Amino acid sequence: MNPAVFERGAVRALMSLPGAVLDKLSAGLETHSRSHLDSRLRFLLALSAAKPTLDSGTVEQARRLYRDVINLLDVAPVSLPVVVDHQVPRDDGSSMRVRRYRPALAPRVAPAILFMHGGGFTVGGVDEYDRLCRYIADRTNAVVLSVDYRLSPEHPSPAAAEDCLAAWRWLLDNTAAMGLDPQRLAVMGDSAGGNLSAVVCQQAKQAGLTLPALQVLIYPTTDGALKHPSVQTLGQGFGLDMALLTWFRSQFIQDPAMMEDFRVSPLRNPDLSGLPPAILITATDPLRDEGLEYGEKLRAAGVDVTALDYPQLVHGFLTMGGVIPAARKAVNAICDATVQRL
Repeated sequence: MNPAVFERGAVRALMSLPGAVLDKLSAGLETHSRSHLDSRLRFLLALSAAKPTLDSGTVEQARRLYRDVINLLDVAPVSLPVVVDHQVPRDDGSSMRVRRYRPALAPRVAPAILFMHGGGFTVGGVDEYDRLCRYIADRTNAVVLSVDYRLSPEHPSPAAAEDCLAAWRWLLDNTAAMGLDPQRLAVMGDSAGGNLSAVVCQQAKQAGLTLPALQVLIYPTTDGALKHPSVQTLGQGFGLDMALLTWFRSQFIQDPAMMEDFRVSPLRNPDLSGLPPAILITATDPLRDEGLEYGEKLRAAGVDVTALDYPQLVHGFLTMGGVIPAARKAVNAICDATVQRL
C-alpha cells in the first residue's frame, strides 16, 4: 500500500474515536496545555510533535513536507466542470499561473474570488491548494482564481505582492471574457495569502484601480516584526511555532527596510480609509493579535469588518477539513459569510 494512503487512512481512523478518548490520549502525549482546543485537533497536534518541522531541513524539503501535510489533512477533491490554467503576464514580461475554477451552479455572470494561498511566502502553491479551491468554488458557487505567485527565498518580498497585484489587474481586464461580474470580485487568502489579500486592496487603492468588493483575511500576517504578544504566548505548541515564524521571515524579508513597507506589513500603512469591507478570521494562533489589530485599524478608518473567531482551532485549519470536522465547519462558515457579503 502507498505509505501516504496508509497514513491518511490511519489518521482518519483515529479521528473517528470519541472526543473524550482523544482528549485522554492527548493529555498523555502533549507537553503544552491545549485542553480548550477541538479534541481531534488537539490529538493531531500531539501526534505531529514527533514529525519533522518545516524549518528542520532545506526549503525544498519544507515544500515537500507541506505538500504531504495538506494531502493528509485536506478535503477530498470535488469534480468541477471547468478547471483551467491561465498564463498571466507580469510587468517584467514573464508570466505566472492562475488556475480558474468554475462550479456547475455558478450564474452566467458570476461572482469571483481571487485566492492567494498560505505558506509563509515560501511553501505552497496552486497545486497544494487545488482541493481547497475546488471546495470553495463548489460551496460558494463563485469562480475561484488561485494565484501561483513567486516564492521566497528565490523571490523575496515584494515579489509575491507584485504578482498578486498583476493578477488583480488581469482579473479586472478579463471579467467579461470569463463571464464574471465586475461588481462582485473578492480577494481571499490564508496566512501569507491573507497578507497578500490585504496588500492587493492597499495596492489597488494606491494605483487607482477598481477595488475588490470584499476582502476575506484568514488568520493573516499583517506585520513583519513578530512583536505582538500572541507571538510569545502562542508561539510554542500550537502548530506555528516561533522558530518556524522566524525561519519564514528570514526567507521572505531579505532587506530589513522591507519591514516597514506596507507590502510586507500592511498594518503599518497609516491610511486604511476607503478599503473594501473585510471578513477577518482568527484562531488560537501566534498571528492572532496582529490580525485583530489590523481589524481594529480598519474599523477606525471607517471600513466595515466582520469578525469570525475560532479559538478551538489553530493556524492552518483551512486545509484540515478532511480530518477535522470543526475545521470543515469553519471553512463552510467562511464560505457562507463570503456569499452573504458578495
